[in-house]
Amino acid sequence: MKKKIGITFIILSFALWILIPVIPFLSFGAGLKTAIVSGLFIGGEVFFWLGALLAGKDIVKNFIQKYWKRGKKEDDPS
Repeated sequence: MKKKIGITFIILSFALWILIPVIPFLSFGAGLKTAIVSGLFIGGEVFFWLGALLAGKDIVKNFIQKYWKRGKKEDDPS
């Protein structure tokens, strides 16, 4: 159960991060836009790390190997 909640938190964190570039195009004042972006940024980080803690080391490691390093080429020496 903890792993499912952790994975949900990680997915929610990405959703919050995706919303950040949309905020400048909304018709709010500059101060409110700044507050919303700050809240989304902090919320995204908090949800990601809580999700990582709840999901466990193995799931986070598999996630990083599968998605994060996907862009690396196999012949890349680094």
